[in-house]
Amino acid sequence: MKVANLEAALAKKPFMPFEIRTDGEVIVVRHPEEIFLAAQKTTVIVDAADRIHIMDTDQISKLTLLRRARAKSPNRAG
Repeated sequence: MKVANLEAALAKKPFMPFEIRTDGEVIVVRHPEEIFLAAQKTTVIVDAADRIHIMDTDQISKLTLLRRARAKSPNRAG
């Protein structure tokens, strides 16, 4: 995975949650403040709900954008 793909996912406006896939692990990034890309762009730190993940960017095999959950309208029955 290219670092440019990660940077593009972080820069998307409005932000869309995404999954980071590594070998055998899936990490969900729900907010841009949950992820930090180090200055040299070789290390990623994700403060996920379950724990803090620290990995080299070359460990990331895939990024997948997630759909946002739609808020229910107060006027809709359901």
